[in-house]
Amino acid sequence: MRLRPWHAALLVGLAIAGLLVAQYFFDGGARRSRFERVTAGADGTVSLDLQGFGPGAVRFYNFLSPANQEVDFFVGRDKDGVVQVGYDASEVCAKRRRGFRHDGEWMVCNTCDKAFRLTEINNDPGGCAPVALKHRVDGNRLLIAESDILAGWRLFH
Repeated sequence: MRLRPWHAALLVGLAIAGLLVAQYFFDGGARRSRFERVTAGADGTVSLDLQGFGPGAVRFYNFLSPANQEVDFFVGRDKDGVVQVGYDASEVCAKRRRGFRHDGEWMVCNTCDKAFRLTEINNDPGGCAPVALKHRVDGNRLLIAESDILAGWRLFH
C-alpha cells in the first residue's frame, strides 16, 4: 500500500488531536471542570453561602485575583458539622499540581494517594495533607479574606 498525501495529512491531524487531548488531561483541564470560580467582593472578602451544605459535603473553588493569580481551595463540612477549608494543595505534592479528591470522610491526595480525615483539615497537619486556609463562619456565610487566599498562591505557581 502506498502512502498518499491525504494519509499523511490524516496522520498529522490525529497526532495533533491526540496531543491536545493529552494536554487537556495532564494539564488539569478535566480536573478544572469540578471547580467553581470565585472572586473577592469590593471589601476584599470572598463570601460563600453555606445554606444546604450538609455534613460530608465538599465543594472545590478556583479563586482568581484582579492580578490573574489563581488559587484552588475546597470547603467541606465534616460529620460533626464543622466547616473545614483547605487549599487544593499540600506542601509535599504541590509541585505536581494534582490536588485532592473527596472520598467520604477523607480527602485523598491525587499524587500519592494518601488520605486525610476531613475533620483534621483546619488543624493543618502538614506534610502531604491539604494546607489549611484561614477563614471564619458568620451564620450561613463562609468568609475568607483575599489576602488569606493569596497567602497560598506559592503552592500553585
